[in-house]
Amino acid sequence: MKRIEAIIQPNKLEAVVKVLRKTGVGGFTVLDGKGQGAAEAPLVGEYYSKNIVIVVVDDEKADDLMEKIAKTACARTKGDGKIFITNVEESTDICTQEKGIHTL
Repeated sequence: MKRIEAIIQPNKLEAVVKVLRKTGVGGFTVLDGKGQGAAEAPLVGEYYSKNIVIVVVDDEKADDLMEKIAKTACARTKGDGKIFITNVEESTDICTQEKGIHTL
């Protein structure tokens, strides 16, 4: 399993969610975030608002989904965001204690 974590502009959230639903992703998490890119001049007490979309998918779906998210979230402007893909060792449903991809 792969965890895809996309940090995107807030105005791209609905379009990215639409892509996730269209590709059959079973579930995802959206978080509000604030931050600053490494290439930007230091801001004192100021951050840019972002949305963080987290989804876990089968390994073979990760690259395709990452490309779709990137294409959808790209406005060709500085600060469009980043996508991180990491390995997921295991998942467990909190209540049933079921393990594996079927718990997502």
